[in-house]
Amino acid sequence: MNRIDHTRAWAAVRRAPSGRRVGETARRRCIFGCMLAATALMFAVPVGSAAASVQTSLEQWQLRRLNEPTERERAHEREGHVYIYDGLTDREVDQALSAHFKRIEYMMFVGTRKTGSTDAANSNVQGEAETESPGCGGE
Repeated sequence: MNRIDHTRAWAAVRRAPSGRRVGETARRRCIFGCMLAATALMFAVPVGSAAASVQTSLEQWQLRRLNEPTERERAHEREGHVYIYDGLTDREVDQALSAHFKRIEYMMFVGTRKTGSTDAANSNVQGEAETESPGCGGE
């Protein structure tokens, strides 16, 4: 086999169906993969802030359900269903109990956070909010 035949044979083996060399195709795939990973990282949300927004959304939903229940939620209460509110502040609980006294038999409050003279919840040494009870799944 002469040098020209050897080169042609190597080129035939090392070419992709599109006519490009295999190394070039692999390089393009690698670059595309790196760009895709970089894009995914740019739009990734830190776990802490996502968890905080979920917690805030849950608190907002509980307060809405407590203070302004839908007709369907009121129907469930009339059927005897009790809703457990977890993690509200003592001020929110006191306000709900005085404003919605007729519905009190359908409410249960656990993990109620103690507040001081401000609206912020008191924290212990570990930075966790002090609660009057351990809450759902607590000790």
